[in-house]
Amino acid sequence: MRIYILLLSLVFIETEGNCQIWPKLILPDKGTSPFSVIELYDKGYLIGGWYITNQGVPINGLLMKTDVNGVLLWNKRIGEYNNGTGVFDVNQTSDGGIIIAGATKQTDPWGDPFIMKLNSCGENEWCRIYKIVSDTLDYANSIYQVPGGYIVYIYRTGNLWANDHIHLFRLDQNGEMIWQQMYARSDTAFLGAAGEHMIITPDYHYLISGFCYYPDSTGGLIKYLKPLIIKVDSSGTAEWEIPWHNVSGEIFHGEAYNSIVDYQGNIYTCGRHIKSEDTIPGDRPTMMITDSSGNELSYHDMVPDSWQAVFFNINWFQDSTIELDGGWIMTPGGEGQIGVFKVDRNGNFIDSVNLQKTVYCFSDAIVDKDNKLFLVQPKHEGGQWRTYAWKLNSNLEFDTLYTQPLVYDSLCPHPIASDTIPLDCVIVGLDEPFQNPETGRLRVYPNPARDKIHIVIPDQIKTQTHSPVFNLTTVYHQWRTATVEIYDLFGRRMFSREVNQGEREFETDVSTWPRGMYVVRLVYNNQTVGSEKIVVE
Repeated sequence: MRIYILLLSLVFIETEGNCQIWPKLILPDKGTSPFSVIELYDKGYLIGGWYITNQGVPINGLLMKTDVNGVLLWNKRIGEYNNGTGVFDVNQTSDGGIIIAGATKQTDPWGDPFIMKLNSCGENEWCRIYKIVSDTLDYANSIYQVPGGYIVYIYRTGNLWANDHIHLFRLDQNGEMIWQQMYARSDTAFLGAAGEHMIITPDYHYLISGFCYYPDSTGGLIKYLKPLIIKVDSSGTAEWEIPWHNVSGEIFHGEAYNSIVDYQGNIYTCGRHIKSEDTIPGDRPTMMITDSSGNELSYHDMVPDSWQAVFFNINWFQDSTIELDGGWIMTPGGEGQIGVFKVDRNGNFIDSVNLQKTVYCFSDAIVDKDNKLFLVQPKHEGGQWRTYAWKLNSNLEFDTLYTQPLVYDSLCPHPIASDTIPLDCVIVGLDEPFQNPETGRLRVYPNPARDKIHIVIPDQIKTQTHSPVFNLTTVYHQWRTATVEIYDLFGRRMFSREVNQGEREFETDVSTWPRGMYVVRLVYNNQTVGSEKIVVE
């Protein structure tokens, strides 16, 4: 389905002079770059990002709290000076605190993921650095609180064409690992699969939007850039992994950046559509619609004949209309333009506004509880990176100044200072379960045995799922109980015992058993996760 919207009524908003208060420049004397923004319980906004050099190299993580009008209230530097820390995502927790996801070079010159939990006063409660393989940039991209803990999307770099970039970590309330899972392994035709962002659906599924290289037809040798959408249930099992490639018989090339979901399970994704075969070839900023089963329904290009273009953010307004923002260039070497579009759920154009002639798009955007659109923008000007904030109402007009007094940070018993939060973290090594086949292995000795056997239970349990669709490995770092069973070669169960995590080893008497071969199994969630053969003499 080929759908174009003619932009005959784009309105350009003048941003010079004193006719309005937006955009707001935050920390003007510092080199900063924003990456994520949320609205807090007190109507203030929390922006996560980093202090950054003029050349774009991260120095330290950064939190900036503003009031409802975008005026800075306080800021926090994350990590000691120049340790290459950056904040990629922030979210509020149910206790009024803040959960932070990012990367640090404290343990790896390229970068390892870190998670930090702050209380309502912005003070460190706990921090974990998840040390992965050295010499690759690995970072925590998206984090959300879920019942009993947190879900984190981890992006791993490394080999550009490999399919080991997309990971989910399920953490408990203290950041301890419950399970970890790797995705985009279901189809051998995937190449270079990667995720841009993860969200939680209304029914507590996890949705990852990104891209991969994939052939246009079955058995095709040439692979093209395709949007990739992955749907995962709450236990970490992938329901489907769809390269968005064929819409009503039409081949589709492009990328997915972010998604939202309605209560029928339909998925609305922003990104870019590559139209190399058009008379005027180029990228179009687009919205893609997918149903809950992963079927491509339609796409909606918003700027016809653009040369380079993308939508980075997508949000719901309270009337179920959709906000899209991004940027585009009409000709090679031409001037960039950023703006916001408003469409309905069928992709029909409602309104749009051009905000600024620039190539620096908004890094994040939210619709707050007052139905106002708040956007953050990194911009390089005057030899320095700067953070700008913009705020529009649902009619895509600049928001007016709030004059009613508000109380900020009321959950903290004292004023919050602008200071440094040391990156004082527990370092957790994570690569071994996937890299070392011995991890998770059930061990039994002596073998052969006469009187007794000793059964050694692994600290971590690995489950393997093999099917024509999925080949997945899940590592459970936390588990309550499993069962050890022993069978003879006729399938008769000779022994069964429940074991708890932490019970590393126990013994059992086999002196009265008939001589022969037996199979020892470790069973978790009704699945055999380890087995060993023994001989009783």
